[in-house]
Amino acid sequence: MYSKIGRIRDAALVFEEMPMRDAISYNTMINGFGSNGFYEEVMMVFGQMLKSGFLPNMESVSLAIMACGELGCISTGILIHRFVIQNGFYSDIAIVNSLISMYVKAGRLEIGRQIFYDMQKRDLVSWNSMITGYARNGDWFEAVDLFLTMQKVESFTPSPVTFLGLVLACGQARNLYMGESIHGLLIHMGLLSDFRLGTSIVDMYSKCGRVDCARRIFDTDLSERSLVSWNSLIAGYSQNGYDYNAVLLFEQMLLEANVKPDSITIANVIPAYATFADLKSVSAVHAIVIKRGFELESDTVLVTAMVDAYGKCLDIESATSMFASMQKFNVATWNAMISGYNLNKQADRGISRFLEMLHSEVLPDSITMVMVFQSCSELGSLKQGSMLHGHSLSRGFDSHITVGNAIIDMYFRFGCLNTSEVLFNVMPSKNVITWNTMLCGYVKNGQSALALKLFHQMQLDSHHKVDPVTMISIIQASTTITAGPGAEMTHGFALKLGFDLGTMVGNSLVDAYAKNGLIVNARSLFEQMGRSRDQSSWNVMIAGCGVNGQGKEACSLLFLMEEDGFKPNPITFISLLSSCSHSGLVKEGRRFFDLMVTKYGILPSLEHWTCIIDMFGRAGRLEEAYQLIEYGFHSNLLSDCDAIWGALLSACRENMNIELGTLAAERLSRLAPQNCGYYTLLSNLYASVNRWDEAEKVRRVFENGKLVKKPGVSMVMI
Repeated sequence: MYSKIGRIRDAALVFEEMPMRDAISYNTMINGFGSNGFYEEVMMVFGQMLKSGFLPNMESVSLAIMACGELGCISTGILIHRFVIQNGFYSDIAIVNSLISMYVKAGRLEIGRQIFYDMQKRDLVSWNSMITGYARNGDWFEAVDLFLTMQKVESFTPSPVTFLGLVLACGQARNLYMGESIHGLLIHMGLLSDFRLGTSIVDMYSKCGRVDCARRIFDTDLSERSLVSWNSLIAGYSQNGYDYNAVLLFEQMLLEANVKPDSITIANVIPAYATFADLKSVSAVHAIVIKRGFELESDTVLVTAMVDAYGKCLDIESATSMFASMQKFNVATWNAMISGYNLNKQADRGISRFLEMLHSEVLPDSITMVMVFQSCSELGSLKQGSMLHGHSLSRGFDSHITVGNAIIDMYFRFGCLNTSEVLFNVMPSKNVITWNTMLCGYVKNGQSALALKLFHQMQLDSHHKVDPVTMISIIQASTTITAGPGAEMTHGFALKLGFDLGTMVGNSLVDAYAKNGLIVNARSLFEQMGRSRDQSSWNVMIAGCGVNGQGKEACSLLFLMEEDGFKPNPITFISLLSSCSHSGLVKEGRRFFDLMVTKYGILPSLEHWTCIIDMFGRAGRLEEAYQLIEYGFHSNLLSDCDAIWGALLSACRENMNIELGTLAAERLSRLAPQNCGYYTLLSNLYASVNRWDEAEKVRRVFENGKLVKKPGVSMVMI
């Protein structure tokens, strides 16, 4: 009685207090636990029944097999399978269906298939179990084929459960065409009112990237919005790059839905907040997690998402704290932590965490290795990078293209061109990123001729198509070697290859024209880009005007940029301040420096400060530069560093201001005593005003300190 009305605990208490139990009481208790989803209890009572010498009925056997499938106890399920054969239960179709379901849930598809085809008689549940099994195991083609066979050979009419398996298969396979066909069939059969099917269709469209279709069904066709439907659509938005929509839907769920978010909801929406580096919202979601009592210590997926989010929001200490609180780790968790350190410019901690990982039970994967090579590059540690290169070879990562690309890039960053070339030549397989890494490495190391030679080889030997990244490297290489004509030739070549001069390639060409003095060409191409322009396009054009002495034009572009719907960012103001500096527009430069903070809420970085100090220096207004530095210190907007005083000393050298130059040099002697460039500036300052004794004295200081001045490099066009 208690079992039938759902009071399973009361039923269990009565069962435990029974002085004598028989087969009926055992079967009743198993049925009660099974009907209410208490699968562990089903297994326990089933075992007690067998030990007591009672033979379970067919329903109890079927429930015990179902419990094995739900709990993943395949070894116990195999023992029950033998029991079924030995006791003649194999003729019961419900028991055989349960066996099929158990095996396919455990991924033992071959055994499930064999049982299915050995059945003398099948019912709709048999077909549904097998179709769902194929779908769960990613074999969508077999699932669809079996669906068609079911109708043609045995004339079964599919049920909602049949379609659940099919829709799942289409989503898993990202087969939009088949998914749309099944959706149409569901509409024709009038089955879409089943909220389970509606939810599965939402999930299918989300996984296939058609979140617009998923949202339409979610809004208009679902008879009931379950937690699964909310999670499916939020995941669809987040995983397809519609982060803002994911955030809005999550916030709508909090306000409107009768269901509450679970750990899956949070794990899907947290990456969306992290995309915007929205630390406040990430912390608020974290508070929801704590308030709802989610078991963070054991929920690896959720904590991994939280660690990754805090890292992307530049709150690395919170990420570290989350990581340290975990009891179970997987490779994604370690990767999230190492990635966070890299993003926060703490590559040394990333390397340390990787070494800690090597002593754990979790093995690094190719993503881990790519990140640690990036860490070595950031640290500038060739020795560490070489050691990890050896480690990657010993672990068999030499066959991974992504790892090989990362190693080539690392050696280029260390200036080891020959090593990168050798690794490139011996790579068993390459992709377009491999070629791009080589091209970019040559360009960054001043070897534009080698870049163009390799590009020619790429066109002859490689089946990989030139992509925008390739084109950007070629633009940079060509304009370095042949200046103005190089930009024009590369522009024509890009058009010949079919590039539409969208954002990436167009921006690079605008930059190339501007840097080579062809500002008219740059502006013409910039205007042609039209709606494909982005924030970077405006920044490049503003900077181009600046380097060509068109400061007023650069200033006017800021307002046109806003009219075009783009807000200036820190890079915009670096370009503006530099433009004002080169054009002597001190008043405008100071105004932009103030607007950056008061109107746009951008705190000046070190580069902004050095730009405005350079601007005052070029205008000979050194006292104002010094006063601005002092203001920055007193308002905590500026930290005491050698770059600031170095910029002031350089300005003093140009303006022959001994008093402020000496003051700047005194600060530099404490902040950067090993930088011989500053000693050279001070020596030249003294020499410019004929104070030869002081100039010689300064020169002797850095010579006696065994400081070596780096030789200059010049380039001529032949």
